[in-house]
Amino acid sequence: MQDTGRIKSTLDPEASAIVFDADLRRAVSDEVPFYAEIDRAQAIMLERVGLIGRKFAKQVFVELDRLQAEGFQSLAVSPALRGYYLAYEDHLRSVIGKKASNLHLGRSRNDINATVLKLRLRRPYQDMAGELLELLRVLCGLARTHLGTVFPLHTHRQAALPSTFAHHMVAFAGALSRDLDALLVVHPLLNRCCLGAGVGGGTTLPILPDLTARLLGFVTPPVNSIDGVASRDLVLRLLAGSAILGSNLSRIAETLLLWVGEAGLVGLPDELVGSSSAMPHKRNPFLLEHIQGKAGAVIGYFVAAITGMHNTPFTNCVAVGTEATRHIWPAIDSIIGSMRLIRLCFSRLTVAREAARLMLERSFVNAMEIATRLTVAGDLDFRSAHNEVGRWVTAATERGTSSVIAMLQTDRMSNPEVSLAPDNIARTARAGGGSAPEAVTAALDELEADIERSAALLRHLGDGWGRAQQELRSAIDSFD
Repeated sequence: MQDTGRIKSTLDPEASAIVFDADLRRAVSDEVPFYAEIDRAQAIMLERVGLIGRKFAKQVFVELDRLQAEGFQSLAVSPALRGYYLAYEDHLRSVIGKKASNLHLGRSRNDINATVLKLRLRRPYQDMAGELLELLRVLCGLARTHLGTVFPLHTHRQAALPSTFAHHMVAFAGALSRDLDALLVVHPLLNRCCLGAGVGGGTTLPILPDLTARLLGFVTPPVNSIDGVASRDLVLRLLAGSAILGSNLSRIAETLLLWVGEAGLVGLPDELVGSSSAMPHKRNPFLLEHIQGKAGAVIGYFVAAITGMHNTPFTNCVAVGTEATRHIWPAIDSIIGSMRLIRLCFSRLTVAREAARLMLERSFVNAMEIATRLTVAGDLDFRSAHNEVGRWVTAATERGTSSVIAMLQTDRMSNPEVSLAPDNIARTARAGGGSAPEAVTAALDELEADIERSAALLRHLGDGWGRAQQELRSAIDSFD
């Protein structure tokens, strides 16, 4: 029996099995290490304001270091009768003495759990942003390599205009760069500590939230105690950004599937394709479908989280802090997996230049340019030119040819065979962010500068968290 003073019996075993891991194995790896880190900072702060003694604080540090050295395995078989934190506290009380619960002065599981979430998110957040940075660098590298590689631009899954492979890579990178911005913009919220907000009303005790925040690597303490324990919009913002990122990754994967398909515009090596169990000739680009599936799952996690938080009161709620928040972890795993798979595909794909050239030659991709030139020459208004060229395309198709240039009168424009060649159109489309190498290079320069700024911000965040760990350890060492 676990007597809490008010409650005289343990939680119903069937209910406990649903909401808690009975033997704490998951919590030992996912949450308990952060309880220990918070308690180190809390003990330093409480000793400084005179709420606990120096000798007791030292006992706390010794036991927490011992637990960490053994991977917190002493707790792995402890019963979590009323939650992970109380099982952890019970262990400290059994080893250090009943005064171990005095570490709870000026705080609650509410602000602890909100703080643990942010501490626990740091590494996945860095991994997610770092993986996106790597993907962006791969795309930019491909663009630099293929500035002059002429490639068809598709609309409605049909070859439509001459472009370049670099033009497409910069398009992908531009969208994904905005996704990186959306992930990084939440870092001030990730760097705001919740410890000290307590149940939601703060505390009358003379605690130092600024100190505990700094020792844990946060930039600011709680600003409003209710907001500190009620809000998990950090999770929603990360999930929303990840869902949009996933949508972009899925669209890019679908474009690669189009290119890898019958047209064979790009190819993947054997180590990135699958075979058929029945059809010997197949080389299935199945990893691209995994990218789409994983990316799509993130949208579901976002919907589940925001639905779980919807219509809940603005205070600490299990529905918000536990049930809705749990979706962030599989979502991050899925989006990281999706990014890694598509990075592998881009890193090792080959561009089939000859297949691209043949598609451009056979697909009337210069038809719009012909209509434009006829209009500029003053012979026809654009709609009349559009219709005329459309009739030429029909006639050429009926004759089994893919060229309409021969139908132009030679006095309408000089040397049309050269000026209307797909590669020439691709090289000279400068305006509007077109495919001309100088336009693509300018966009690349800007993109790469943004990428390096983002990388610097991510390094700055990590360095700040690292310095805080060093400061916390130095403060603990000063108790010797």
